[in-house]
Amino acid sequence: MAKDTSRRLVVSTKDFGVGCAAFAAKLPVWEKKKELKIYGIPKSGSIVAVELARANDHLHVVYRPEEADCFVDDILDTGRTMKLYEERYQKKVYALYGKGKYRNCIYNVPATQWVEFPWESQEQTSKEHQDFVIRLIEELGENASREGLRDTPARFLKAWREMTSGYELQLDEIRGLKPDTTLFRADTHGMVVVKDIEFYSLCEHHLLPFVGKVHVGYLPDKFAIGLSKIPRIVDMFAQRLQVQERLGQQICDKLDELLKPRGVGVIIEASHFCTMMRGIKKQHSAIITSHVKGYFKENARTREEFLTLAGMSRPSH
Repeated sequence: MAKDTSRRLVVSTKDFGVGCAAFAAKLPVWEKKKELKIYGIPKSGSIVAVELARANDHLHVVYRPEEADCFVDDILDTGRTMKLYEERYQKKVYALYGKGKYRNCIYNVPATQWVEFPWESQEQTSKEHQDFVIRLIEELGENASREGLRDTPARFLKAWREMTSGYELQLDEIRGLKPDTTLFRADTHGMVVVKDIEFYSLCEHHLLPFVGKVHVGYLPDKFAIGLSKIPRIVDMFAQRLQVQERLGQQICDKLDELLKPRGVGVIIEASHFCTMMRGIKKQHSAIITSHVKGYFKENARTREEFLTLAGMSRPSH
């Protein structure tokens, strides 16, 4: 059997082949049937199913769970997948490895053991994460192996990494956004407003999008900033799991820290899919939040000028 390396069980290609040969011989005995149609639970179970069919000519891979006599997987972990398949299709699930004391496995390992198969690597977590997406799809009653959904787990993870790329950024890691090169001496004390900065983010409560516009204004003191850099700061904080109130505060605080202006203000207008698609299901509601510091907070006329320039207020006559 494969060796244990600090709670990580490394299964070599040879170990995998030997295990599948034993699995292929045992499966007809467990099912009490010589000829078997087997379905590999996506995605790693599919690899196991193909290897079993190679080892035993009486095992035949099918690609629809309804057609199978039984199901095979690489490992039984918590048992949730096994329970899901057995309850839904009234057929047994068998696996090469089991964490704990499963009778329908070739090998059993401790529940705390991490089992690493030949198609994985120690650093690779993509397979585990894709399996989670597969389970989610199956929980909805869908067939995760059908053509339209086959590549969905990988696409989903790629999209999520892109939508939350703000976690990977710090201020000095944004291209061209370094305090010593981005800031320049201000030769005016007039208000600077960048409005209608489009953004998207993900609500941390329901993991659903909220989208809208950010309006940013500041009163320079000694320094001003390149106007294209403000949207970059917005994206840095928006592309994370967020709540709108914190997003506005983070943008406001960072600009105040970076520029040390006489005042700064941030307004966010957003539509939240967690109120549009679920709960109260209001399609045309919008949430508006504001965060102000310095003159924007202390001086009503300065604040009114910002609101007017941002298009949030009409000038009084």
